[in-house]
Amino acid sequence: MVEELLGFTLNEQHFALPLSSIERVIRAQEITPVSNAPAAIEGVIDYYGEVIATFNLRTRFSLPQQKMGLNDRLIIAKTSKRKVALLVDLVEDVFVPLLEDINNTKTIHNGLQFMNIVRTNSGIVLIYDLENLLSNEEEIALQKIIEESSSTK
Repeated sequence: MVEELLGFTLNEQHFALPLSSIERVIRAQEITPVSNAPAAIEGVIDYYGEVIATFNLRTRFSLPQQKMGLNDRLIIAKTSKRKVALLVDLVEDVFVPLLEDINNTKTIHNGLQFMNIVRTNSGIVLIYDLENLLSNEEEIALQKIIEESSSTK
């Protein structure tokens, strides 16, 4: 069965995540920077009383950096270990790819594993696995940051 996907863009490149891992999409908000965080972690936000790490996917995907804009969005997503906020330029729509448009490659790109690559009318869409967003070292550092941020609330 083909899973529903939520499409988003960064630097005019198309990406997607399984809709089942998405909790909500919200307007970008103030992100509190944290010292000694892994490079891909922009900081933390307070999401209904819960401290959630915010990822700068531009860093993770080696895209040019830019300041957060009024139209940027945060995708609140769930991994097996935690909720995360993903800073993106634009959230597109929910779509179900055609089976024949899915390329089941497991290629590694900048240390991240694709779940699949899909051809759409708007071009190639890279579907990433949130479970592989962080390395083990980054996961340990993130856990420490969240524990410290939660204890200072």
